[in-house]
Amino acid sequence: MAIISIAVTLSSMLSAGAFSVIPNALRTNSVVATIGLHPAFTCPSSLPLSCLKLSSDETANLLEKASRLRKEAEALEVTMLSSREAAKEKKTNEAVKAQKTYTSFKNSTWLISYRFASDAVNRDGDDDDDEVKLSYYSGKMTLTLTEDGYTNVDNSDGSKEESSSGLKFEKFWGWDEESAEEDDLQYVLFSADVLLPESDPNIEKKSIRYYFQAQVDTDAKSNEITLSGGTVTLKKDIKPPGGLWGVFNGVGILAQFRYCGEFLMKPC
Repeated sequence: MAIISIAVTLSSMLSAGAFSVIPNALRTNSVVATIGLHPAFTCPSSLPLSCLKLSSDETANLLEKASRLRKEAEALEVTMLSSREAAKEKKTNEAVKAQKTYTSFKNSTWLISYRFASDAVNRDGDDDDDEVKLSYYSGKMTLTLTEDGYTNVDNSDGSKEESSSGLKFEKFWGWDEESAEEDDLQYVLFSADVLLPESDPNIEKKSIRYYFQAQVDTDAKSNEITLSGGTVTLKKDIKPPGGLWGVFNGVGILAQFRYCGEFLMKPC
């Protein structure tokens, strides 16, 4: 802004033909350099003002330089203003996008961040199957819960059913919202058939079904829904006492859901 001020001052003075009476306040090396004189030249207060008298051609040349400087400064100011406005608009759009909310799961889209193991995780230390080697997988994907109960992967943002580690989601099953009898809380549930990579020590020829469950929290005023406590489980058959079922075979009948990881769901 100082350059613009000097340029405007010089231009005004030249237009008025008053350059021969430049006030002492403008007798500085910066002004001398601006008008094209040698940088070593100074104009002390004791020097007669006649030393700065210019010919008409020099005056016109100086006026042209000052005018050009003023235009360049004004153009730079316009460019900076446009950049600030663009940055402000981008920030506003990002804020609006981040504030996406839902009051219903129907036709809602969620960003899923997951991390789970290839088999059940022994969190209590009471699992006899200690020889199982676990591999952990993590990633993100975008899911859409449709109005008719389907769970679809949304690939519009680059989400893929296969992670960089080779874990592949073969199919997502329908979603549901239900109230648990144990705690009378609302939960959203869906499941997915997952194929482990060949490098996994627990690999099977067929896919494994993982179950996703998260608690639904509803705001009393806005009815906005948020999710918390997302857990990933898989169904494991219960081993019979002593290793034998006797007359009846209970495999596939008696089973329990075992913890193997967690996930987050955020609206997007």
